[in-house]
Amino acid sequence: MLDVSSSSPRLDAEESVISESGQNPGLSPAWQRVVRQTLEAVLYEGLVDCVIAPSLKRKRDKPGWGTVYFGLGGRGYSCRGKRGGFDRVRLNIDSLRRLGLQTRPVNLVEFLRELVDALPGEPGPKRRFWNELQQTIEWSEWNDRNLEPKTDRRHLNFADLESALTEGHLYHPCFKARTGFTLSDHQNYSPEAAQAIRLQWLAVPKSMVVLSGAARTDDFWCRELGWPLWQSLRARCRSRGGDPDQYQFLPVHPWQWHNRLAPKLRLANRSILELGQPGDGYRASQSIRTLLNNSDPTRANVKLPLDIVSTSARRPLLSHGVDSAPAVSRWLAGLVADDDFFQRHPLVILEEFASARVLEANVFEAADPAFCQFGVIWRESVEARLQSEEAAVPMTALAAVEADGRPFIEPWVTRYGVTPWLAQLFDTLVLPVWHLLVEHGVALEAHAQNSILIHTDGWPARLALRDFHESLEYVETFLAQPERAPDFKTQPHYAEATPNDYYWMDSVEALRELYMDTLFVFHLSELAALCERFYQLPESDFWTLLQNCLSVYHESGYADAERRAAIGHDARSIRVESLLRKKLCPHENEYHHEVRNPLFVDQLSGD
Repeated sequence: MLDVSSSSPRLDAEESVISESGQNPGLSPAWQRVVRQTLEAVLYEGLVDCVIAPSLKRKRDKPGWGTVYFGLGGRGYSCRGKRGGFDRVRLNIDSLRRLGLQTRPVNLVEFLRELVDALPGEPGPKRRFWNELQQTIEWSEWNDRNLEPKTDRRHLNFADLESALTEGHLYHPCFKARTGFTLSDHQNYSPEAAQAIRLQWLAVPKSMVVLSGAARTDDFWCRELGWPLWQSLRARCRSRGGDPDQYQFLPVHPWQWHNRLAPKLRLANRSILELGQPGDGYRASQSIRTLLNNSDPTRANVKLPLDIVSTSARRPLLSHGVDSAPAVSRWLAGLVADDDFFQRHPLVILEEFASARVLEANVFEAADPAFCQFGVIWRESVEARLQSEEAAVPMTALAAVEADGRPFIEPWVTRYGVTPWLAQLFDTLVLPVWHLLVEHGVALEAHAQNSILIHTDGWPARLALRDFHESLEYVETFLAQPERAPDFKTQPHYAEATPNDYYWMDSVEALRELYMDTLFVFHLSELAALCERFYQLPESDFWTLLQNCLSVYHESGYADAERRAAIGHDARSIRVESLLRKKLCPHENEYHHEVRNPLFVDQLSGD
């Protein structure tokens, strides 16, 4: 069974308190991980105050680790832990103890309830949070019991890795929450189950459909779907009494069809024809609502609305994002193609080249025009962009630990050395996204799920990024070439929009936050912790290496100093989004907390 915990599987003797005490007999790794990540997030975001006492430097102590003290409901607790880069809290949950006249281990089941009860927030969101924690545990335990153990994921192809990387979000406590799914749905539609998914096809009158990008060209549908499927859909449309020339054929996720669309359509609109499930099989990617083609991995990915709550957010599509996706992709791809920097630091933009959505107000009662429940985005497959000697891995793999107790990246680090390999990774991963921000003024959400490492025998070669239609930001006055940006404000979606509603922000600080939160705070921080744990590379050295990478970029003359200073990536402290607080207190206006920045230059020099 794969150990999904991010704490070392080789615990020191003095840290094995709970498991040896019998306080939590038979408690699953899922329970332990959920308690650990919940408590880490709570302490990191300051929802419960804590103090970390330095270690007494016993021989066995890990560098930087000490004792974390905090209180809940009038009771005091301690736990072995540390603060890493960006003040990320790391805990060894096996050492959690309740303080008193006699310090004793803690029942983690009781503790989790006590912890959630003590958190701020409204009763409704807190109940939903509790239910999502329980579902995370349930789905994780089901995975451990039922999925075939992956003895070594290092040799899997990209699509198989998307299914095999079952760990989920390494920070968010609800890393397997999929509110709306039943256990049967989890077995059929989750990425880790890796089941073949057949798209449900519908014929919709063309007057009810908005097309964007390549979907507006005459030959797109036959070319994209393939001649056999195209002809099958046309024949099925005729057999149901429709003229195929008057209809648009749209795919729907089978879960969305059975649970959201079918009941409404059958009652509300008989002009939409059900065409069955012909065509290729697909499988769910890590994002669940994006599907990969099983028959031909080079065919386009299909992104479909899925009205569930996964991890922290609802997963329909935003209507404006569906319509704007092709224009956003063309803009990004054009910036990259015309800049020589990306010849030396390649950035592959996996374009969302076509999209379609139904005008739902014409179909459903009480439809919310902001959300798309019935639409589709086609996105380039990374496997169609690989050269013969290259392979691709999701960036989530870089922080993974295999069944042999060693990191996924172990063969690469062994072959090249941890420092040279990291330096090349930073050149490949960090610099393209940084250059796009500093030189061009465009910030991307380059978290681990959106980022793909293209490598040659483990040596980082290129970066591929995906999912731009809801995760791109800019400030108009900070754009280097504002005339190239899509003219969003002339489109109906954005007619009454104000800054911070959609793509354009009112401050460069928002761009810094998107860049650093997604790439550094909640992505590379996991790799930094892993390198310290397994390769004895102190986190401070990891961040120094990253700062050196950025310094070389700056000294090479890219972007002027004024633009770099406006971003403020090396400030003493920065604001970070408080993901858990936002979930617990959805009606508040502020979801940030201040953290120390390991890229602050004086810190790196020892000030």
